[in-house]
Order: sequence, then structure tokens, then C-alpha cells
Amino acid sequence: MDEKVGPSEMIVHLGPQHPMMPGPFRLNAKLRGETVVDSEVEMGWIHKGIEKILENKTYLQGITIVDRICYLAALTNEEAYVGCVEKLAGIEVPPRAQYIRVIMEELSRIQSHLLGMGEYASFVGFVSMFMYTIRDREDVMTLMDSVTGARVTHSFLRFGGVKDDLPEGFKDDVKRVFASLRKAVDSYEELYSSDEIYKSRTVGIGVLTAEVAKDIGVSGPPLRATGVAFDIRRDEPYLVYPDLDFKVCVQKAGDVYARVQVRLDEMRESMYIIEQCLDQIPDGPLFPEGTAYGRRTPVMRVPAGEVFHRVEDPRGEMGFYMISDGSDKPYRVKIRGPVYPTLQGLPPLIKGVRVADIVAIAGSMDTCTSEVDR
Repeated sequence: MDEKVGPSEMIVHLGPQHPMMPGPFRLNAKLRGETVVDSEVEMGWIHKGIEKILENKTYLQGITIVDRICYLAALTNEEAYVGCVEKLAGIEVPPRAQYIRVIMEELSRIQSHLLGMGEYASFVGFVSMFMYTIRDREDVMTLMDSVTGARVTHSFLRFGGVKDDLPEGFKDDVKRVFASLRKAVDSYEELYSSDEIYKSRTVGIGVLTAEVAKDIGVSGPPLRATGVAFDIRRDEPYLVYPDLDFKVCVQKAGDVYARVQVRLDEMRESMYIIEQCLDQIPDGPLFPEGTAYGRRTPVMRVPAGEVFHRVEDPRGEMGFYMISDGSDKPYRVKIRGPVYPTLQGLPPLIKGVRVADIVAIAGSMDTCTSEVDR
């Protein structure tokens, strides 16, 4: 961004700490009156150095570290990480453990969307919506807690399986929560679609085109809101996703309204996926039999090699590139998260809009600064 200002122009710094920011990053906006003429995003305020930390931890210790990349996507972060090790070591995850992983990762997707939508709604002045989504998110978090023993950072996946089986009565608990959650999602959609003031602030605002999204590398709901039906669960399926019936949720407008609608639709689809898993899940072991892999996996040496494994995070493509030198620690870890490209899409989206629209556009992208500053 050119920092030279002309007549009637000024530069406004939003952040790194600001009520509209879901995490500490700074948005520098050049304004001409109330209109944004240029902008840039600055990150790195909470850099954690997770890639180097992982290179100095054993493979098992790394599971607790990847939870901290973004607490809203802890389980999909674990899936991407343990998936790399399983590919390098040739570990085959038993079917029951695969189903449990899908159930937990889809529950994680639902709670992430609920929090993201609630925060976004509060940014545009719909504060009561935040209270509604947080209330419903608590029920989903309770389901996850009953399985993993933790609400946020789960450390639940293991190489070749999962830490624990589903508890007794879990299926009935899911039915009860989903009966209420489906009604809640329908009510969210009705509230959004029936409010003319809300629609005037979201329809046609912050339009991201498919071409720009693909050029920058945007993935997840912001990409699917442009009409691109890319979803790693379908296009590069992992776990038992090939055995499940689900659709990729897309919208075509690419605006703020479309991005929110995609997340509403995805929550319904995730509930459908979980119900299929609970109906189809087979009996059997949680870890491959006749191997050293188990709940308390010993310090393990992973065969030398390199691998890339990616999964569908609540915000898009989460991928891990890992190099093993045959020791008990990874030689190199590189993380390709979904949010860095998404934030790069923010400057072109807000060019030409009013200052008041920045909040709605940034909130609808549902970024996680913690993941960017890993």
C-alpha cells in the first residue's frame, strides 16, 4: 500500500487490538472520505513458532502442540498431523476409529461455525445472535467433552486410532442435541433472511470472485461461496468420507450474505454426516491389532521419508508437509493453513467500500489469527 496520502485522504489503523478483530492483526486502510481506496494486512503479533517446536518434540508430544495452532480446529489439526505420521509409518487406522474421528471432526466443524457466526453477527450489531450461537455451541462442546475429556484442546487422536471409544448413550445425546440445533439453525437463517437492514449490509457487499479466490489460494467456505465446489472431503477423500453421503455446500454470489449461508448449510450437512456415522459405525478395535501402536504409543521412530497430507478444516485446506530422518522427532514440519490466504483476500474485498462495511466483510471471512501466526 502506498502510504502517501492525497487531498481528503488519511490512513486509519484498525488493530492489532480492536473490537472488530477476531484476533490481533492490523488492517491499514487508506481512506478518501469514508471510502477505502487501498489497504494492507499486517500479521505476526502473536507468532508462536509451532513448526520449530514440533521439530524439537517427539511425534507423540506433537499432538498436544498442533491443538494450539487454532483451538477452534484442534481436531482437524490433529488429523492432518497424525495423517502424515500414519502415511510415513504405513499405519492403517481401523474402521471404528475412522468413524469416531469423522464424528468428532464434524462436531468440531459445527462448533467452529457457531462461534464464527456469532462473532460476525456481533460485529454488525446483531449482539443477541452471539448469545444464541454461544448457547447452542455449549451443547456441542458438551458432546465433544464427553468423548475426549476436554472442551477445547483435545489431544484425542493417536497414531493408528483414537484415545477413547464413544461413551454409552452417546448416540441418544447426539439425537437430543441435534433436534434442538436444527431448529436453531433454521431460526438463524430466518433471522438473517428476513431482516432488511441486515440484507442491505450484506447482499452485494464484499464480493469475492472465483478467479480472485483461486489466484490467492482461498479455500473453505469463502471459496465455496463463490460457486467453486472444492472440498477435500470429497475431492481427496480420507478416513471413511467415501462411504458417506453428503453434498458440498456452495453459493454463487460470493458476497457477505453468501459466505454466512454456506456455513449455515454446512452445519446441517455435518449433522447429517454424524448421524450416518452413528448408524454405520462397526464394532472392532480402536487400533490396528498385532502392532505396537495403541493409546499409550511408546516413543517411536518413524521411517525416513517425506509426505504431505491435507484435510478439510472448518476454514478450508489444512495441510502438513513433514520430513522424517528416521529418528523419534520430525526433521522438518511445514504447515499450510487456510487462513493466511483468506486474509490476503481481504484488501481487494474492501477496496471501494465504506468504512462501516469493513467490519461485516472481515467478520464474514471467519479468520483465525492464531492459525496465521503459528
